[in-house]
Amino acid sequence: MFKPIRRCLLPVALLLLGTMQVFAIEPPVPPAPLTTYSYELTGQSDDALIREGCIRALKSSVGQVYFSDYMLYARDLLTAYIEKNWERLIARYKVKTKDLRGGRRHVAMDVVVDNVRLYADLVEKRFLYRPAVRPLFYIFLSETYDGSLSAPIARRRLLEMIDGRQYRYLWIEGDDSADIPTGDKREVLLPLGLPEKDPSLGEETMAEAMREAQRNEVEVFVAGTVESKTTRSGKLYFDDYTFVQTRCLLKLVRADTGEILAEFETTTAAGNVDPLVAVQAATLSAVNEVGPKTLDVFDKVWNKTILRKADMRIMATGVNADIVGLFSQIVMGIAPAAEIYTRSFYEDVAVLTLTWNGRSEDLLQILRHTDYPSFTATVVRPEAIIISSLIRPGELIIEVPENEK
Repeated sequence: MFKPIRRCLLPVALLLLGTMQVFAIEPPVPPAPLTTYSYELTGQSDDALIREGCIRALKSSVGQVYFSDYMLYARDLLTAYIEKNWERLIARYKVKTKDLRGGRRHVAMDVVVDNVRLYADLVEKRFLYRPAVRPLFYIFLSETYDGSLSAPIARRRLLEMIDGRQYRYLWIEGDDSADIPTGDKREVLLPLGLPEKDPSLGEETMAEAMREAQRNEVEVFVAGTVESKTTRSGKLYFDDYTFVQTRCLLKLVRADTGEILAEFETTTAAGNVDPLVAVQAATLSAVNEVGPKTLDVFDKVWNKTILRKADMRIMATGVNADIVGLFSQIVMGIAPAAEIYTRSFYEDVAVLTLTWNGRSEDLLQILRHTDYPSFTATVVRPEAIIISSLIRPGELIIEVPENEK
């Protein structure tokens, strides 16, 4: 059964989407103009089951957006939008049977989604965007010393690293020139003290950080905690020294989904007659250790996951995380050196990217002869192949590399 949709969500959605600097784009081309989904549902009432089937079908079609070059803004608000407007978004539905089983209503139905109209609506409502070739970064970082806010030592060092790699950052307009030293550049300050918080520590803070990032077209951010504390004080060579320990945890986060792409942690220590100098030394040592590792992951996986830099793009529909996991195991069994990343998982649709040194036909042959799960394969157009899973009603669509077409 569905929970009632809160009426405050639509105004929030309009506020979020209205502040995004979204340029006019053409709707992406869906894998098929129309898609028919079949469901057998059990619940308390026929009307609730019909609503559930239609909403599930729409979400499945929305999930296929990720097989194009586009992605989704504000997924939580999009869900609320679909649940409120589902009746006008579907093409049609047909209830094949309705009966009572074990004291509960049972409905078998087909739902037809007009993907062309749906995609156009997503563009009109500004839920779709095209990832930037060079995405915008931002930093959300909590820095404390003995439980109180401290100087942004780690933040400044991370900004230097990001600027040194020539990543795009959310600088105030006019301050993003490469000729301006990092120390003279000014960040766009997001509200509610978010830049000084680690959003990964709480669901509400993470959701707020994601919303603010998306409002400002930030696609990836660094989140983390730098916590310094005094471990002891005492004489050292006749001087009073303070010894400090710093724990640094950094995460690389996708702003659209909140997925943590990488996570690194270290603990360092330093001592000095001036406690603040000790904090600075320990903090810089920690950030210099884990900061480059965090940003190296971006260099390695972003283009392969989000942009078209992998060898293959694979869409699995009508599946769950277990089936996708099995598929990944099969691929890694074929080629242990293969790299497989999740571009998206929305409703029952996963879009994966795959980099390996084999041919797509080799992969298809392995899948056809796999005992569990069992697959069948059919070529549907020159650049794509549909592989139907016999475990549950679903399919894998594999986009063939350019040199194999």
